[in-house]
Amino acid sequence: MPILSTAFELIRSLWLKTLLFVARPLIPRLLPDPYIAAGHERVASKPVHQSRVTMTEILAAQHCNAKGLANAGTILGWIDVAAGIAAKRHALAPCVTRSVDDVAFLHTVQIGDILTIQASVNKSWKTSMEVGVKVEAETPLTGERFFVAHAYLTFVALSPRPHPKTYLGSILIEHLPTRVPEIIPHTAMEKKRYEMAEKRRQARFAKKPTNLQNIRDLMRDWSQGLKEHDDAYSSAQIRSHPALYANDDVNDHVLQSTVANDLHLNKRRYSTDPTLIQQAAEEKKMEVTFAELVELVMPQHANTLSITFGGQIIAWMEAAALASANRLARAYLLTASVDSLNFITPTKVGDVVTIRSIVSRTYTSSMEVYVSVESENLQTTETRFTNDGFFTIVAIDNDNVPVKIPRAIPDSDAEIQLLEGGSERRSKRLAQRLEVVNLVNDSTGDGNISPSQMPMSPS
Repeated sequence: MPILSTAFELIRSLWLKTLLFVARPLIPRLLPDPYIAAGHERVASKPVHQSRVTMTEILAAQHCNAKGLANAGTILGWIDVAAGIAAKRHALAPCVTRSVDDVAFLHTVQIGDILTIQASVNKSWKTSMEVGVKVEAETPLTGERFFVAHAYLTFVALSPRPHPKTYLGSILIEHLPTRVPEIIPHTAMEKKRYEMAEKRRQARFAKKPTNLQNIRDLMRDWSQGLKEHDDAYSSAQIRSHPALYANDDVNDHVLQSTVANDLHLNKRRYSTDPTLIQQAAEEKKMEVTFAELVELVMPQHANTLSITFGGQIIAWMEAAALASANRLARAYLLTASVDSLNFITPTKVGDVVTIRSIVSRTYTSSMEVYVSVESENLQTTETRFTNDGFFTIVAIDNDNVPVKIPRAIPDSDAEIQLLEGGSERRSKRLAQRLEVVNLVNDSTGDGNISPSQMPMSPS
């Protein structure tokens, strides 16, 4: 069978090459390029500034959590949009997000702040390009301006030609890659970004993917009821409420607590809120933190090719990560960083996207949450793994002071494997954060800093 399969693939490859050779002169006539049809001419190279994009967004209530701090998914969605526009300006063709490198948030953003998101193409290759995005914020009342985050996204250019209506046409388009113009850097900073982009690309290729299929299978079994697990909400009690049961005695349900008036909240390393500190000594099974979200991809979630925005997928992933984090810790939650994400297969309008998450490791006041995404085509019932990633979530109290959280204890072999890789991932995260901080300081002339001086390093 392997020999027959190999022979079939060889014959198919030769057939496609012959077909492309014969049909290539006809493609511009049968499927014209809209850009050329409009009277323009494609160029072989372009300067960086032609792809530059600047977006301004004002943080409103719908962009923030209950604490009034911006959701990371919202900012990542804007980053994806800005980067997508920059990629399309450079390629003059539809582009889709292929990957997102690690993103570290160096400062929180709250309601009323004004975000400035700047994006430009750092370097391009045959059909792909890396886009760098810088996010800064400004507080209108004080005029203070501060750095928020930096991100690198990889985009792939697709054919700008109209979608063919025949199978033969789709085969031709699929095997006819769209080349993008070469990037020409001019300034010293553009040349530095150009050189670093190639190093990051080689690092992406050299990175060996971690096989986490075991934990994905376990979460799917929990979701489908094939395996039992401790559910944080399975033992919910029936409680009366005075507005609905006026005669019930609800005094037992009133939490009695007092807070000393002389506490200096802004000087504490960890929260001393009496309603929060009790959980520090607790231990919870990992499986208690399992959460699942199901979303139907609608037209507003997708681009002009009906492919779901990468930023939308990330926003859904953050929602699942926060749900898992909430099942472990009783506190306000804040996303501190997102590890690199690779979009393996695209999701399209009409697909059902299932996001599953579980706390993979805990520290003193922060936790790492593993999130996996799979899509389902309801017409063919085909289910495909889309992508996965790790989110770092920090627990804080009402005064933004870190809260000590319970420990997550692994039970199964898949959970133990997930936990054991946490230390290495955390070390990489902190190194990445330091690299971003030093990069920003280099551009502002503030000089490099040591790891102990890094802002907002989750413990």
